[in-house]
Amino acid sequence: MAEYQGKRFKNAAGGSEAPGVGAHRAPQGAAGRASGSQAAGTHAASAPGRHAVSGQTPAQHAVPVQGARFKRPASADAPAPRVSPAPASQQAGTRFKRSAPAGTPASAPAHTAAPSPAPAAAPARAAAPAPAAAPSHTAASPQTPAATRVRGVVPVGHTSAAPRATAGSGGGAVPPVKPSRYGAGSADGDRGDGSGRRRRRILPKLLVGIGVLLLLVAGGMLIHTLWGYHQAEETYGSLAEYAPVSDTENSGIPVVDFDALQEINPDIVGWIYVPGTNINYPVAQGDDNTTYLNRLFDGTTNSSGSIFLDADATAPGMVDQQTPVYGHHMNNQSMFYEIDDTVDQAAFDGIEAVYYITRDATYRCTPLMTCVIDETFLEARQATFTDAAAFTAYLEEMHGFARAEADDTADRIASAQQVLTLITCSGELPGPDRTVMVLTLDETIPNP
Repeated sequence: MAEYQGKRFKNAAGGSEAPGVGAHRAPQGAAGRASGSQAAGTHAASAPGRHAVSGQTPAQHAVPVQGARFKRPASADAPAPRVSPAPASQQAGTRFKRSAPAGTPASAPAHTAAPSPAPAAAPARAAAPAPAAAPSHTAASPQTPAATRVRGVVPVGHTSAAPRATAGSGGGAVPPVKPSRYGAGSADGDRGDGSGRRRRRILPKLLVGIGVLLLLVAGGMLIHTLWGYHQAEETYGSLAEYAPVSDTENSGIPVVDFDALQEINPDIVGWIYVPGTNINYPVAQGDDNTTYLNRLFDGTTNSSGSIFLDADATAPGMVDQQTPVYGHHMNNQSMFYEIDDTVDQAAFDGIEAVYYITRDATYRCTPLMTCVIDETFLEARQATFTDAAAFTAYLEEMHGFARAEADDTADRIASAQQVLTLITCSGELPGPDRTVMVLTLDETIPNP
């Protein structure tokens, strides 16, 4: 019977000691002490749980690798160790892998063995480890039950490609970690050459560049608009000499030098003046209604455009039943900006008269109503109607769109024969609406 000495069993039969509990470790490179021992790497059938030694009953286990431990009884009289049944995951044949001790040389061969039957009286002496050059073998007895298989030993310096089985998982295997598309272990898209970091540095710079570009474009558009306003103000401001306003002469109505204006531009046909406002401009007429949308009266390209008479109206104006005159709604309060303000009744009431001046006469007109209409309402730009009744019906229809109006609107609609219609873009955005001020002709003053 083996004697217990500080967690070591002393073999009573041979006197040799086996380190550990039921395991034997032979010194590296020591020669086998038993006569007739088997060569390293060979295998033979043996009793379950016993190791083969020289001259004794053959065992299925091969000579153990440096540092590998195999359970065995301490002496011939000791009973065979009980082998607990393996979990279901191991009964299915899945082997657990264990790395050899760190001190084992990389060239030491490793063996994997399964227990096989052996006589109960097998001695406890162990054979020496195999030489460093011995090949690696794996032996498994087809008769060995799956429940009695023990843990195998992974050869030093090798990594098993087989998936690990997790105890209690029903024999399932843990799948290998899928590498990143940018390289193994990459969490940020870096391929290992710094490309991910470069992308992270480039993106903020790209966004900043786009932002700067947009600011430059917006700044350029603003500068262009402001320059256009300035150019238009200078151009139209220089016209004061061509249409001076005198309170002592002609009751404060501009006296227009049409000869000088037509030398600048033959398309100038009239002049419009609204006292108490910024509206004091020449009136041009082009071949179509787009000619002076983006041209000053002298033909200079400018977004402020000009005040112009409808191309289908009879020049110089105030000849047809309706004289449509167009002008932009400019944010610097130039052109017809103040006409759009007259949708408010107070602003409407603030305008007492509008003067339309031609070479031959000055026409004094009185506001009738200000309407907001859709741009598709073509009657608002129609110069002539079939008869007086159709003209009156048109004015009554416009009255339905009125936002501000005179107190006697109904009576004046019934008696109106000619109207001056000032048209501009509506400030009520979004929408293609137009603000239209309709004025009736009250007086015609011949020019000297």
